[in-house]
Amino acid sequence: MTLILGMSKPEGIYLSADFRVTQAGRLIDDASVKLLDVIFPPHDGGTRALMAYTGLAILPGGLPMGSWLVETLRGEAEYPDQAMAHLKTRLNRDVAPRRVGLIINALLIEGEHGERRLVGGFTNQRWDAARGRIEVLPEFEYLMTELTAPAVFANGSGTAAALADKHLDLMRAQLDVHPRRASDHMKLLASINRRVAAKDKTVSPACHVAFVPAQRPKPGKSDKDFGPMSRTFADRGESSPAVMPMLLFGIDTTHMMRQVQEQLAAMKAGADAPPDIDPETINRLLRRRD
Repeated sequence: MTLILGMSKPEGIYLSADFRVTQAGRLIDDASVKLLDVIFPPHDGGTRALMAYTGLAILPGGLPMGSWLVETLRGEAEYPDQAMAHLKTRLNRDVAPRRVGLIINALLIEGEHGERRLVGGFTNQRWDAARGRIEVLPEFEYLMTELTAPAVFANGSGTAAALADKHLDLMRAQLDVHPRRASDHMKLLASINRRVAAKDKTVSPACHVAFVPAQRPKPGKSDKDFGPMSRTFADRGESSPAVMPMLLFGIDTTHMMRQVQEQLAAMKAGADAPPDIDPETINRLLRRRD
């Protein structure tokens, strides 16, 4: 019920994820958030992670996994190792007892010039060769591997179709190609997602793609072609989330941006007094899950 595509290249890292959630072949949601952008301290040369999940999509009580990830990681300005250790503890406490498969992919870029890249994540699944099937483990494993060369990867139910149609070969062919702009490769991943969706109905044709540059922009400057980008690729009439989550030094910017948008919309509509940004609500949304 997912297609995740990742690329690590000299100009930066790319990650895409679709929006569809299915259960036993039945469509549950076509606007589920599966991708998270996390910026860790320090401000200069710190780590930035793009994360996406496949597997268990909804927790008891109807809480989407994407929301659970945001609520679990927000609230503390931690370094990557601390944040990942906290996430593993919460996965083992809140998710592992359900004994449902879940994989959280993470693609990291570190350093002032993005010189260090890592890929990996969390999983409670393992291939049982003796039984010829995937085994769900009682606890989550966490593993990150340093990338020493450009690389691509795919995950989720749509991976088989992506491999069969040689879409990963197309991605590999771009590893040594410097695009005119990062959006060219973002469109490539979105195009592959749409082609896979045409053959695998567990994947939505619409998707979200994020790009993090290796060269961090200087304060007060921007690079419209190779600055950080985050974009939804959806045709008219296709479902997609209204906003995509980003954590900045532990602060969940999503809800604050939504409230700012509501204020601007109210002002545009000529409201005498646009709704205030409620500090109590913001404080509640900044706290981690207990």
